[in-house]
Formats: sequence, structure tokens, C-alpha cells
Amino acid sequence: MENNIFRFRKTRDFGELISDTFKFLRENGKSFLRINFKICAPFLIALILTNAYYTYATLGLGFESYSNFTGFLIPALINLIAIVIYITALYLSVFNYIKSYVANNGVVSEDDVKNGLKSDLGNGIAINIISGILIFTGLMFILIPGIYLGVVLTLALPVLVFEQKGISDTISSCFQLIKDNWWFTFGVLIVFGIIMYIINIVFQMPMIIYMIVEMISGIDAGVESMAQSIQSKDPVLMILTILASIAQYLLYIITPIFISLIYFNLHEEKNFTGTFESIDKLGEDRV
Repeated sequence: MENNIFRFRKTRDFGELISDTFKFLRENGKSFLRINFKICAPFLIALILTNAYYTYATLGLGFESYSNFTGFLIPALINLIAIVIYITALYLSVFNYIKSYVANNGVVSEDDVKNGLKSDLGNGIAINIISGILIFTGLMFILIPGIYLGVVLTLALPVLVFEQKGISDTISSCFQLIKDNWWFTFGVLIVFGIIMYIINIVFQMPMIIYMIVEMISGIDAGVESMAQSIQSKDPVLMILTILASIAQYLLYIITPIFISLIYFNLHEEKNFTGTFESIDKLGEDRV
């Protein structure tokens, strides 16, 4: 049993970070998906409902309507808040799952994950809001500071969960952890982001195909008919759009596994925690 436990505390090269993300999901998928989606179900349901409201309210609106407060901005703001809360809860749930997995040698306590999420959610939301403000501000200054901060603060939530630090100490630890490894982290995040984008496109294909067919049909019927089709609240398009969004929300669960591997990789390079644990276990086995 000991040999079958996925080892988080170890250094990994560029390719291993990506391949081991899917390896962990493949080996532990049943328990991992069941526990995390069960715990995060209320947040997901709230997000689906707000996304349905946003889709219904904005589908068919022209660009001139995007400044309309009640028609576009309110639905968009409500949906954005729901997305931030859901992603934060999902990431914290996954990190607490991994924390329980590591602490209990591959055995995960659902109560530990649930209690960890409750304990970390407030600080997690605060950290994500602060990170968003810092990154947005950085992007205003020739993009580069925002990109730099975006990579650094990717580690904020795993630091919060695995090290149980306060908000300011968590952010400070991110800079210490990524020191001398920013370019490596940036590169692997880009590659992983491309992979996830391609996977996401696959799940959006029904919606994309339907839109293309409708557009071609509109062109054949004339410009006026195409304009009416675009501005109408097509129920089929609404359903496909909502389903594509749900698929995207579900796929978000893969990313925190990858981020946790980056965290442990950087932490191991600086602190050798996993190496010391292996030495201790070797000594115990000999005794």
C-alpha cells in the first residue's frame, strides 16, 4: 500500500509536473472527484444559477448595451462574484484534500477537507481579491508587473492551506518560495494553460458548431434575418452556452492539483521536507 501512495513532496522537472497532475487524477479520481464535488456542490449550484441568469439577461445584447447597468453590468457582477467564490472554494477544497492525503498516507478524511475549507474560505476569498487588485494594478503598468505578480500569487492559496499562515504572511511567502524559479514556474504555467484551453475547447464544440450553423443559415436568409437571429434569445444556444460553462467549471478541478505540485516542487527545493521524510522512513524500516 505504501508504494502505491502518490508522493507530493518531491522535486519534479517540467514534464513531470504536467504528467503527474493527470497521473494523480487517474489513480485517485473516484475519491477525489466524489469528495470535492460533494463539498463544493452548493457553490457550483449557485454559480450555475447565476450563469444561467447572466446568459439569459445578456444573450442577444448588442455592444451598445454593455454599458447598461441593469441589463448587463448587474448580471455580470453577480456572475463574477459567484465565479470568484466557487473557484476559491474549489481550490481550497482540493488543497485540503491533498493536505489530508499527505498527512494520512493516502487516506483522505472528508471531514478534514470540509473543516479545512470552512476554516480557510474567508482568508482565501480575501487573498484572491487582494491578488486580483495587485495583478490588475500591475497590468496597468506596461503589463510586466501584472504578469510577474500573477505567477507569484498563483501559490497563495496552497501556501495558505499547507502552511496555515495569515494573509500578509501568505503573500510574503509566495515571493520567497518562487525566488530564483519564476521563469520555470511561468513556463510550466503557460504550457499547462494551453493544454487546459484545448481540453476546454473540446467541450465547447457543440456550442461553437451550433453558432457557426446558425450564422451560415442567417447569411443565406439575408442580413436582416441574421441580425434578428443574433439578437434573439435562442433557447438552444442558451442551453449549449450554459452546458459549456458547466463543463468549464468542472474542469477547474484539475488546475489546483497542478498548482499543488508546483508548490511542493518549490518547497522541496528550498526545504528538502520530502527528502528528510524519506530518510526518516528508511531509518524506521531498518529498525
